[in-house]
Amino acid sequence: MILEIAEYRAVAGQADAFAAGIDQGLVVIRRAEGCLSAHVGRAIEDDHEFVILIRWRRLEDHLETFRKGPLFGEYRSHITGLFVDQPRVRHFPLTESD
Repeated sequence: MILEIAEYRAVAGQADAFAAGIDQGLVVIRRAEGCLSAHVGRAIEDDHEFVILIRWRRLEDHLETFRKGPLFGEYRSHITGLFVDQPRVRHFPLTESD
């Protein structure tokens, strides 16, 4: 199992719009093959900072099946223009006990 952590910063003045868009985007991600769960958190200290936590069955489910498939564009359409730069994305293997 893989945990993907993606960190986003919303465009100034667009944090609420980004929050609404990412909620819609998570609905799309949850339909993806190999997606086990997907959640978003909004920073208490800076409400323009967001973190998305997605558990994938395998790394390939994210990098190959989702990122190269039609669902990725559908997901991004909900947040396009609402975040600054590219998100910082990292992957962590999880043990079965997690």
